Amino acid sequence: MSTAKSSSHDGISLLSLTLFTGIGYGTILTIYIQCLFSLVHSPMRQAPRLFFLGYTSAMFILETLYAAANSRRVWIAFVINWGSSTRPASYEISLWDDWAGIAAMACYIISNWLADALMLGRCTILFRNMKNTRWLIPIPYTIFLVVIATSINLFVNTTEMPKSMEAMSKAYCIFVVVDLSFNIITASLIIACIMIHRAKLRKPIRTHDHGREYLNIIAMTTESCMISAISSIVYLVLYATDNFVQYPFMAIQNQMQVIAPFILILRIVQGKAWTRRTDVDITDHLLPSDIEDFPSSFR
Repeated sequence: MSTAKSSSHDGISLLSLTLFTGIGYGTILTIYIQCLFSLVHSPMRQAPRLFFLGYTSAMFILETLYAAANSRRVWIAFVINWGSSTRPASYEISLWDDWAGIAAMACYIISNWLADALMLGRCTILFRNMKNTRWLIPIPYTIFLVVIATSINLFVNTTEMPKSMEAMSKAYCIFVVVDLSFNIITASLIIACIMIHRAKLRKPIRTHDHGREYLNIIAMTTESCMISAISSIVYLVLYATDNFVQYPFMAIQNQMQVIAPFILILRIVQGKAWTRRTDVDITDHLLPSDIEDFPSSFR
């Protein structure tokens, strides 16, 4: 029975770290190429275009290094270690604390910071230009600082994993919970702010034509949040049930954290998040003095 269970763990690890991560990396590569193509043909100003080019390239490089480290662990555990007394799945987990595993965790943490920073930056731009909601800005910043603190704790526990695998798993769980809270709260604040502004704007304008643009932003924000949120929730369920799949699923979850901002940037570059027509719709109408103009820098 124990041998059958170990063989099952070996199969799950091999499948997750090869097929599923390969599909995930292929998806990231495809979206990255789409972003590059869209940036080249985008009428966007040069400054934001260079920013998105640098941002997506940095994220792609980090994900490539992360995928390479995972492939190295698979090669050592399932090829070089083949036939030894230690099961490949267990041996693969034990490799997390070597130099490549630590580098992979560093890439994962930095890419997660960049993904959260993108959401935080757009939230700041939105709230900073709307007088009645500026007092909400410290909320996502405070949670982001907690995300950084828990990620540093995770990195330290990864380097000390041989001492306690349980401590490393617990640190990762705490990090996932905090990061999930950050994404949900930040996305909710953005959506709530947009809906409030849309409701104020509809009264004096008395038209529904501009509403589609606001709904595009809401859909884009929700979609980006849901991609990372669903993967985090799946991991937490696996962790709560003490399922072995939680360990190989960590590699898949990292890729979801990268795919989410890539899709967000692709929507922005393609003009689906905010277009010039939205500014025309708003500025062509006389707005009351108590309604703030929606920030054009949000695109």
